[in-house]
Amino acid sequence: MKNVIFITYLNLWSMDKNKGAPSLYKTIDAYIKNGWNVTLINPEYNQGVTPELEGVSNITFKPIFYPLLKVNKISFFGRILHSIQGEYMFNKLARKALNELGGKAVIYAYEVHGVKAGQRLAKELKLPFITRFQGTILAPIKENTINKLKLYPHFDAIKSSADLTIMTDDGTQGDRVLQRLKNKSKEIFFWKNGVDIDVNEPINEEAVLKLRRNLKLAPNDKVLVTVSRLVSWKKVNRAIEAMPEIIKENPDVKLVIVGDGEDKLNLQRLVEELNLKSNVIFAGAVPQVEVKHYLSLGDVFLSLYDLSNVGNPLLEAMSVGKPLITLNVGDTSTLIDHEENGILLNLDQISLIPKYILEILSNQDYSKKLGDNAKQYAETNFWTWDERMKAELRVVDELVEEKGL
Repeated sequence: MKNVIFITYLNLWSMDKNKGAPSLYKTIDAYIKNGWNVTLINPEYNQGVTPELEGVSNITFKPIFYPLLKVNKISFFGRILHSIQGEYMFNKLARKALNELGGKAVIYAYEVHGVKAGQRLAKELKLPFITRFQGTILAPIKENTINKLKLYPHFDAIKSSADLTIMTDDGTQGDRVLQRLKNKSKEIFFWKNGVDIDVNEPINEEAVLKLRRNLKLAPNDKVLVTVSRLVSWKKVNRAIEAMPEIIKENPDVKLVIVGDGEDKLNLQRLVEELNLKSNVIFAGAVPQVEVKHYLSLGDVFLSLYDLSNVGNPLLEAMSVGKPLITLNVGDTSTLIDHEENGILLNLDQISLIPKYILEILSNQDYSKKLGDNAKQYAETNFWTWDERMKAELRVVDELVEEKGL
């Protein structure tokens, strides 16, 4: 049996079991289903959850410096100490796992914090080494000593060579960052995530109706939807801040915020300050399989991040044929053609969000055109998670064969 050791600072799910970004779960699940013996090494902390999963040996450690990240005055030092502890523990625990596996395994560093330890281990023991990044924050940031320390270990990790590097095409221009930092991995792949929504599947009207009842929406309410982890850089506040102008024109508009996270209290305070409690609904984290019902419920989908908006929620919204409004940052414009398959606004046009929302809500032909074109784009350009993981497993199998593992 082939062995793979995943080392990562992430939990399987970013919010709760089966809730949040599916990327890591989908990856590990695919390896299990394809006959791999999987070991997962990650910290035991409250940034999401790692439930028991049949076929996975989960080894955890306590991240003793993690609390320092929450203390503003020393968070800089906390991040460095947090990373260094991870490097030490990953190295120590992966070696122990390797001994139990007969010394043979693929070392898979999932995201930046596992790269240094993974590279060192793989090089020393002559094992196959894979790095995987879910995108990057580095596109607008210059490489200098101060930034390398502030963002440790991002620069070092993305520069690090591997047998195989997979950078997610999430609109954050990771391909250009790899080139700029002169990553010399033997093979580099730039792939979008999969989307498990069949564009030809009819809307589950019963599930959508049940959601409307559970959210206490009136029959004539119009619904705006955001789907994301609630962290500051996702800029959910922009959707909330657009609401006062919208409800002046149409008081029956409701904003449904799907997701949970550390910024939730700040967003709830903003809702209270703007006197929007009757127009904004916090739905919380929902099971991944139910996200499509929330998207179908909505009349308009909003994705207003600063770095890029080409994450799974936007891909899923397009797959269900939802009119959407997003921002022209990163590579978002490679998917969205303004007023053809969505509304694409520059950062200096954020004030126009209410105008376009009201136009979509009041013009059925306009709304249908945007939604139909989005769905057509999705059908032509997106792949399923099964297709995405088959592509990865094919090249990993070739790597294992080449290494004689």
